[in-house]
Amino acid sequence: MRNWLKNKTIILTGASGGIGRELTKLLIQKYGATVIGIGRNEEKMLSLSAELAENASRFSYRLFDVADKTAWQVFANHLQENNIRPNLLINNAGVFPSFSKACDMSAESVERVLSVNFFSAVYAEKAISPLLVGEGKNKSAIVNVASSAALCTVVGTSAYSASKAALKSYTEAMQLEERGKKYIGLICPGTTATDLFRNDDSTKDSALYLIAMPAKKMARKIARKILKKRKRAVLGWDAKAMSFMARIAPVRGVGLICRVMKASHSKVFNKVFNYKNKD
Repeated sequence: MRNWLKNKTIILTGASGGIGRELTKLLIQKYGATVIGIGRNEEKMLSLSAELAENASRFSYRLFDVADKTAWQVFANHLQENNIRPNLLINNAGVFPSFSKACDMSAESVERVLSVNFFSAVYAEKAISPLLVGEGKNKSAIVNVASSAALCTVVGTSAYSASKAALKSYTEAMQLEERGKKYIGLICPGTTATDLFRNDDSTKDSALYLIAMPAKKMARKIARKILKKRKRAVLGWDAKAMSFMARIAPVRGVGLICRVMKASHSKVFNKVFNYKNKD
């Protein structure tokens, strides 16, 4: 398979950690691309640059909040002023709040999740799309990383599921509208072992921890789908199961997943199901 990513310039949001960090390393070290990472944590960015070692010259970064529309335009101006013409935009940044009931989330919290998970991709597309370049069959490209929650709503993730479902629908519309002009990809990963698990002790006793795919493995799968220019990719057995359930039983399937989660009596779901203390 021809490596169309070689020597291409890629803008990748959420590059400093999780899937984004592993994807950055893959794109540079294996596929020979140049990556401009977008994030907010400079310490993590410097650490990533050091980890890339002799390939560090192919990595640069910009620090700003992806949910800041103005920051995207400032970044676009920077690219123009420095004659940097990217070929691929990967909207990977996201936030996953702890499991809780929709009625218990503040409007501000919901807005923040929608801003990071959905509107950031819109802002990025509006600012960067006019600058994207491609040659021949190697059209300019945009890849949006959604979630299995976009395919099957998960109880306790109202804002997250809504944000990813919005990103999915927006991407699918773009695919129809830009057909033949740009490669538009939609990636729906299943549960992935990112900072959600490493920083929250309550996940350690949950089934989520057991089924979560390592970030490095998920990044490899995503990179392969992008290399093949797949329009849609559902990655992870749990994601495939959720997609199947939502298709064959859109009401009962979601309910079944909810009952399985409740029966687990995991602490991570306590705010959703209000388990009684058995002690």
